Amino acid sequence: MLFAPAPAVTSVALAALADRVPAQARDRFLDLVQCMVAGDGTDFASAAQGLDLPELCREVAAQGLWLLYAEVGSGRSVAAAGTAFEILTVVDANRDRLRRVRAAAGELLPWHCRTGLCDDDLRLT
Repeated sequence: MLFAPAPAVTSVALAALADRVPAQARDRFLDLVQCMVAGDGTDFASAAQGLDLPELCREVAAQGLWLLYAEVGSGRSVAAAGTAFEILTVVDANRDRLRRVRAAAGELLPWHCRTGLCDDDLRLT
């Protein structure tokens, strides 16, 4: 369940990815963004205000698509590339672009992303 600061946390985590941060910190920021965009729900107080925090976090993350695509293609870490790709499967509606990136990234992605196991929508279409 997400709470009111979630969209701001998502924004700060994405901003950190634009900088040169150590690999361990990069992994943590990517994990944090993934948790925010895949949140299961909104706390009661925010829901009472009509907020859908997971959706707001997805909107914030979609503004940083270039950061996520850059991570996939960076070659820094297969695990980080996989997390970034998994986030993209949630926030990028352009399925053709995701397919092309999956094919181009090849072994830069972990096996479950290369084979489509990290995204049922891409596997089915």
